[in-house]
Amino acid sequence: MISWIMEDGRLKLANLVTLTRGVLIAPILALLLLDQPGRALGVYLVACATDVVDGWLARRTGQASAFGAQLDAAVDNVFSLAILAFLVLALPDLARTHVTALVVLFAAPLAYLPLSRLLGGRVLMFHFWSAKAGAFLLFMLWPLIVLTGWNGWLLLAAAVVGLSRAEQLLYILRGGGDLDAPHGFGPVKTQEKAAGA
Repeated sequence: MISWIMEDGRLKLANLVTLTRGVLIAPILALLLLDQPGRALGVYLVACATDVVDGWLARRTGQASAFGAQLDAAVDNVFSLAILAFLVLALPDLARTHVTALVVLFAAPLAYLPLSRLLGGRVLMFHFWSAKAGAFLLFMLWPLIVLTGWNGWLLLAAAVVGLSRAEQLLYILRGGGDLDAPHGFGPVKTQEKAAGA
């Protein structure tokens, strides 16, 4: 684990913050199992804040790296799956009444991974605005439902995530490979063209 927070022989605080998000999954689950949803939600909000802080720290300290970005994406994917467990434990009625939305929200991103590899030759994680909006809604889903009492947040998040994955697949099918493209509907720039630009 020490090697994950060290790069070029230096401690990289941003990577430590990223790993903290993954480590906080266990206490959140434990608090939910101990029927302490308020405390669990508090720890969850701290974990979500690390997703903003790690990128800010990497840029602020001039230590942004491809490894750090990959680590962040990997931890985000694990944390995203944990969100399903958090929702089921904290809001069991939601899991019973909105099964289809939960399947779209959590299965669509999982199905996307092998499809993008099959169509694009490798797993392609685009930084489209729709993907950012979907990630924000996913991470804020539990707090938004608790604060507003509106289960429609789940439907909205599922729609945005499902449409974002479809947008990414269409972009790949069009020959797109620019991971930093703002959306999948503009001119297609392959990864090779993007690297040469």
